[in-house]
Amino acid sequence: MQCSVCGTLNSSDALFCKRCGSRLGPKKCTNCGVDVAPDADFCEACGAKISQEDEVSGKICQSCGFVNSLTTVYCKRCNQKIL
Repeated sequence: MQCSVCGTLNSSDALFCKRCGSRLGPKKCTNCGVDVAPDADFCEACGAKISQEDEVSGKICQSCGFVNSLTTVYCKRCNQKIL
């Protein structure tokens, strides 16, 4: 399974990306909370537009520019402390 945040290929049974730690699998609709396909543009349950910006939200490393999860303290790519 390919990570939608960093693009790393992971095993098909992985729950989290081995490179950036992002959750793998379906995205959640921000309007109704239903799981939607990773490539969905609209929610099948409520019709809300699925924001592509939601996928890349997180802490951006000031050293290498990598997008880390919001709970990250040290960058998953370069291991620098995120300010």
